[in-house]
Amino acid sequence: MGLRRHLSLGEIVDQVVLSKRFFDDKDEAGKRITNIVFMGMGEPLHNTENVIQATNILTSNKGLGLSHNKVTVSTSGLVPEIVRFFKESPANLAVSLNATTDEIRDWIMPINKKYNLASLLGTLKTVIPRRDDGKALKKVSDMALFGKPIVRGGSLAWERDF
Repeated sequence: MGLRRHLSLGEIVDQVVLSKRFFDDKDEAGKRITNIVFMGMGEPLHNTENVIQATNILTSNKGLGLSHNKVTVSTSGLVPEIVRFFKESPANLAVSLNATTDEIRDWIMPINKKYNLASLLGTLKTVIPRRDDGKALKKVSDMALFGKPIVRGGSLAWERDF
C-alpha cells in the first residue's frame, strides 16, 4: 500500500485524547493511559514537524500535561531529524538499532545505508549531553533507549544497549 500521507498534528493529538477518554473514563483500576510511544505508524521522524509539535502539546501544562518522561518517539535513525528533535522536543527518544554491525543493519534497515551506525551513534553522543531538562544534564542512557531484538531459546526478547 505504501505511504499515502502523514498524519496531521490534530490527528496525532486526537488519537491520544480519544484513547485517554476511552480508557481513563473506565472505572477499572489500572486502566489508565500513562505512557505514549510514537511507534508502529511508519517512521515518526519522517513527519518531524507534526510529531515535535504533538510532543510539545502532550507535555505542556496548557495541553495534556503528561510528563516528558512518559512520552517517547521511536526512530530507525534519521540523523538530521534526530538533531532537530533534541533541540525542539521535550520527549524521550528510542532508537531501533536492530543489529550491531552495519552489514546486518544494512540488510534489515535500508536507512543504515544513508545513516550508518557510526553516524547515528556519533550524532547521538553529540546531541544528547547538550540537552537540558531545566535541572541538570541527563545521562545518555536516561534520554535515549538503544536496543535490538534478540532471540533466546526460540523466544524474542529485547536487549538494551549502552
